[in-house]
Amino acid sequence: MTASTPKSISIAQLIGKDQIDQVVDDFYNRARNHPSLAQPFSVVHNWVDHKAKIAQFWWVVLGGIPKASYKYDPVGKHFAAGFNASLLSDWKLLFKTVLQDHLNPELSDKWYSRVEMIGDNLLTQDQRLHHE
Repeated sequence: MTASTPKSISIAQLIGKDQIDQVVDDFYNRARNHPSLAQPFSVVHNWVDHKAKIAQFWWVVLGGIPKASYKYDPVGKHFAAGFNASLLSDWKLLFKTVLQDHLNPELSDKWYSRVEMIGDNLLTQDQRLHHE
Protein backbone atom coordinates (compact mmCIF):
# COMPACT_ATOMS: atom_id res chain seq x y z
CA MET A 1 0.00 0.00 0.00
CA THR A 2 1.42 3.38 -0.98
CA ALA A 3 0.56 6.74 0.41
CA SER A 4 -0.63 9.20 -2.17
CA THR A 5 0.97 12.59 -2.33
CA PRO A 6 -1.52 15.35 -1.54
CA LYS A 7 -2.25 17.49 -4.56
CA SER A 8 -1.19 21.11 -4.22
CA ILE A 9 -4.06 23.56 -4.03
CA SER A 10 -3.54 26.86 -5.82
CA ILE A 11 -4.28 30.26 -4.34
CA ALA A 12 -6.96 30.59 -7.02
CA GLN A 13 -8.67 27.44 -5.79
CA LEU A 14 -8.46 28.56 -2.17
CA ILE A 15 -10.07 31.90 -3.04
CA GLY A 16 -12.51 30.63 -5.68
CA LYS A 17 -13.47 32.05 -9.06
CA ASP A 18 -16.58 33.82 -7.73
CA GLN A 19 -14.58 35.62 -5.04
CA ILE A 20 -11.89 36.63 -7.56
CA ASP A 21 -14.65 38.03 -9.78
CA GLN A 22 -16.04 40.01 -6.81
CA VAL A 23 -12.62 41.43 -5.89
CA VAL A 24 -11.96 42.51 -9.48
CA ASP A 25 -15.43 44.04 -9.78
CA ASP A 26 -15.06 46.00 -6.55
CA PHE A 27 -11.51 47.11 -7.39
CA TYR A 28 -12.56 48.59 -10.74
CA ASN A 29 -15.70 50.17 -9.30
CA ARG A 30 -13.48 51.97 -6.80
CA ALA A 31 -10.73 52.75 -9.35
CA ARG A 32 -13.24 54.46 -11.64
CA ASN A 33 -13.92 56.99 -8.86
CA HIS A 34 -10.43 57.17 -7.38
CA PRO A 35 -8.76 60.63 -7.35
CA SER A 36 -5.67 59.51 -9.28
CA LEU A 37 -6.70 56.20 -10.90
CA ALA A 38 -9.96 57.28 -12.55
CA GLN A 39 -8.21 59.15 -15.37
CA PRO A 40 -5.93 56.36 -16.65
CA PHE A 41 -8.77 53.84 -16.39
CA SER A 42 -11.04 56.14 -18.39
CA VAL A 43 -9.59 54.52 -21.53
CA VAL A 44 -11.67 51.41 -20.77
CA HIS A 45 -14.93 51.53 -22.72
CA ASN A 46 -16.41 48.09 -22.10
CA TRP A 47 -16.21 47.50 -18.36
CA VAL A 48 -18.03 44.15 -18.43
CA ASP A 49 -15.50 42.67 -20.87
CA HIS A 50 -12.57 44.34 -19.11
CA LYS A 51 -13.55 42.99 -15.69
CA ALA A 52 -14.08 39.48 -17.12
CA LYS A 53 -10.69 39.54 -18.85
CA ILE A 54 -8.87 40.82 -15.75
CA ALA A 55 -10.66 38.35 -13.47
CA GLN A 56 -9.44 35.57 -15.79
CA PHE A 57 -5.94 37.09 -15.71
CA TRP A 58 -5.91 36.99 -11.88
CA TRP A 59 -7.38 33.48 -11.85
CA VAL A 60 -4.41 32.28 -13.94
CA VAL A 61 -1.81 34.39 -12.07
CA LEU A 62 -3.06 32.86 -8.82
CA GLY A 63 -2.64 29.34 -10.19
CA GLY A 64 -6.02 28.59 -11.74
CA ILE A 65 -6.33 26.69 -14.99
CA PRO A 66 -7.06 29.01 -17.94
CA LYS A 67 -10.47 28.62 -19.60
CA ALA A 68 -9.03 29.56 -22.97
CA SER A 69 -5.78 30.62 -24.50
CA TYR A 70 -5.26 34.36 -24.51
CA LYS A 71 -2.47 36.88 -24.42
CA TYR A 72 -2.51 39.92 -22.17
CA ASP A 73 0.12 42.65 -22.16
CA PRO A 74 -0.19 44.42 -18.79
CA VAL A 75 2.98 46.47 -19.32
CA GLY A 76 1.87 47.89 -22.66
CA LYS A 77 -1.71 48.47 -21.54
CA HIS A 78 -0.87 50.23 -18.28
CA PHE A 79 1.83 52.49 -19.62
CA ALA A 80 -0.17 53.36 -22.73
CA ALA A 81 -2.78 54.61 -20.25
CA GLY A 82 -0.18 56.82 -18.55
CA PHE A 83 0.73 54.74 -15.51
CA ASN A 84 3.86 55.77 -13.62
CA ALA A 85 5.43 54.96 -10.25
CA SER A 86 3.01 57.19 -8.34
CA LEU A 87 -0.07 55.69 -10.00
CA LEU A 88 1.25 52.17 -9.48
CA SER A 89 1.66 52.96 -5.79
CA ASP A 90 -1.98 54.12 -5.66
CA TRP A 91 -3.04 51.02 -7.65
CA LYS A 92 -1.30 48.72 -5.17
CA LEU A 93 -2.74 50.52 -2.15
CA LEU A 94 -6.28 50.37 -3.53
CA PHE A 95 -5.84 46.71 -4.44
CA LYS A 96 -4.64 45.94 -0.92
CA THR A 97 -7.65 47.70 0.60
CA VAL A 98 -10.07 45.79 -1.63
CA LEU A 99 -8.37 42.46 -0.87
CA GLN A 100 -8.57 43.13 2.87
CA ASP A 101 -12.26 44.00 2.55
CA HIS A 102 -13.05 40.72 0.76
CA LEU A 103 -10.64 38.06 2.01
CA ASN A 104 -9.24 36.72 5.23
CA PRO A 105 -5.75 38.03 6.08
CA GLU A 106 -3.90 34.92 4.87
CA LEU A 107 -5.53 34.86 1.42
CA SER A 108 -5.34 38.64 1.14
CA ASP A 109 -1.58 38.52 1.81
CA LYS A 110 -1.05 35.71 -0.69
CA TRP A 111 -2.87 37.55 -3.46
CA TYR A 112 -1.22 40.86 -2.54
CA SER A 113 2.23 39.31 -2.90
CA ARG A 114 1.34 38.76 -6.57
CA VAL A 115 0.07 42.34 -6.86
CA GLU A 116 3.42 43.60 -5.58
CA MET A 117 5.32 41.30 -7.95
CA ILE A 118 3.33 42.52 -10.95
CA GLY A 119 3.61 46.17 -9.86
CA ASP A 120 7.37 45.82 -9.47
CA ASN A 121 7.61 44.14 -12.87
CA LEU A 122 5.63 46.96 -14.48
CA LEU A 123 8.02 49.53 -13.01
CA THR A 124 11.07 47.55 -14.11
CA GLN A 125 9.73 47.23 -17.65
CA ASP A 126 8.82 50.92 -17.76
CA GLN A 127 12.31 51.92 -16.63
CA ARG A 128 13.84 49.61 -19.22
CA LEU A 129 11.66 51.06 -21.99
CA HIS A 130 12.34 54.68 -21.10
CA HIS A 131 16.00 54.50 -20.13
CA GLU A 132 17.59 52.35 -22.82
